[in-house]
Amino acid sequence: MWENLPQTGKNEYKRLILAFSSLTDMFAQKASDIDQKVAPIINSKFQETAFQRAFNAAAEDIGNTSYDVSVEHEGKKYLVGIKTFGISSGDQKVAQFKAKHDEWADLIDQIKSNAGNVESKEEIDSINQDLYLELANKIAQIRNERIDSSYANIRGFRIDIHDIDVHSVYHVLMPSDKNDEEPKIFVGETSYDKIDMDNIQVLGCTGKNNPTNFFFTDGNHTYKYTSADSQLHMNFTNRDIICDEWKVKYAKDAYAIFEKIADMVYPELNDSNSDPAVNNSFDYRVSLLPQKKIEESVCWTIWNKDGDTELYSGFNSFYGTGSKMGKEQRIQRINRIYENYVEQVDLGKLNELRDGLTTFLLESASSSTEKAMKTRLRNYIVGIANSIGNQELKCDVTKVLYRPMDEMYIPIPDSAQFHREHPNFFGPGYGELITGTSKLKLPKEQRIFNLVFDPSGDAMPAYITQDFGKAIESAEKQSYLGEWILRGVFQLGEYEPLTSQRLIELNINGLRLLKYKDSQDVHLEFIWIDEYNPPKGYIQRA
Repeated sequence: MWENLPQTGKNEYKRLILAFSSLTDMFAQKASDIDQKVAPIINSKFQETAFQRAFNAAAEDIGNTSYDVSVEHEGKKYLVGIKTFGISSGDQKVAQFKAKHDEWADLIDQIKSNAGNVESKEEIDSINQDLYLELANKIAQIRNERIDSSYANIRGFRIDIHDIDVHSVYHVLMPSDKNDEEPKIFVGETSYDKIDMDNIQVLGCTGKNNPTNFFFTDGNHTYKYTSADSQLHMNFTNRDIICDEWKVKYAKDAYAIFEKIADMVYPELNDSNSDPAVNNSFDYRVSLLPQKKIEESVCWTIWNKDGDTELYSGFNSFYGTGSKMGKEQRIQRINRIYENYVEQVDLGKLNELRDGLTTFLLESASSSTEKAMKTRLRNYIVGIANSIGNQELKCDVTKVLYRPMDEMYIPIPDSAQFHREHPNFFGPGYGELITGTSKLKLPKEQRIFNLVFDPSGDAMPAYITQDFGKAIESAEKQSYLGEWILRGVFQLGEYEPLTSQRLIELNINGLRLLKYKDSQDVHLEFIWIDEYNPPKGYIQRA
């Protein structure tokens, strides 16, 4: 990426970073540091904003993505993870799996137990080889799913995930050591790959005294897992990834620079400065790109007040146990399946399959207990179809048991109250009801709005629907929204329900809807909500 970025942007980025690092003495001076060399200081957040400014890059660390910024140049788009660490530092944290700590506890305890009476590291590695590999694969799977989810969340639903013009990279700034002859900042770059699960090789534990911490590689990068904090670290091979280096000059009087800034920003606090016009001349060179003004913002958790995702509605409406077909049509589908395969399939299994389908499709289920029983029956029927080994039969049975696998909607909590309190959020009168009913007053075509996925900026027409205006669905085809959210953001397999555990794994438990000034678009982003310290606009689940 670095070699392809415009030189003017590189110069601006270098200028901003070196300007900050020139003030290192200001931040580093302690009594013990006087007359000693210090390493250049880089503020990580400033590094991100400087990169955005220099290359006109977009901030991507909104919500819960794996990337910090994205930048597009000459038809190529780069998704960038930004880091800063010393040139001589070791492995760097790239992920944490707190939600998986308890789930992996038995595996880790077994590794520790196996190492209890072993004399050498080599023996520990040999005994635990298979356990290390099993754990490495679990780590890799979650790591990769998070990257895929972030990839979809950033770039939206219309760009194929295998697009060859989209590249993922780590961009790093590495200050020299304090004892180096002259202070420098080394610019480094390496691939930001998913872990290649087909080529994982265990390299062994980090030491005899730490058998539950181990190294593994996929041939591209070397990783280290530490069990106590459930963190994944990566070896960036610091000196091998250098693509540029900058010499740092320390300001001779950093305090004088700060005094000038104070005079420009706060002239009223300086008795010796009586010219108020100086304040208007201040040019804040390191400010972010202009931000749109938020007019209204609301957010809520995807899971309910008990911390559970709704299993048969909302994001999981495809998983519902009720059929949208009429009773006669359901009977016809059952008979058609039987007649189509009566000469191809063992009659005993086919009869068992027909009986199961009859019970599932013709008996109602309203309570949560009845729905749970139907779900178990559906799993049983699918198991029978799988055991028969006829792919066409399995496909026909699956289609009649489930709704379309991408069918979903975004539920609005306590929608009637929401539309009363925010009558024009989606559009004027979009949530207004016919008096005395739960039905929406406006026809569908007058309830359509533009839904923009942040931070990608991709958009699609959506509309408010269902009783009390409780649902947001894609207007053209209901599956459009499901394809992007279920397959992309949440990385779910076909007919796999979204669970609270999945939300925790991906560090996404909520969504935010935003309206900006002078725009009718509604912006959507997926976020993590701390329910004990909720953000502005938080709507608590009833």
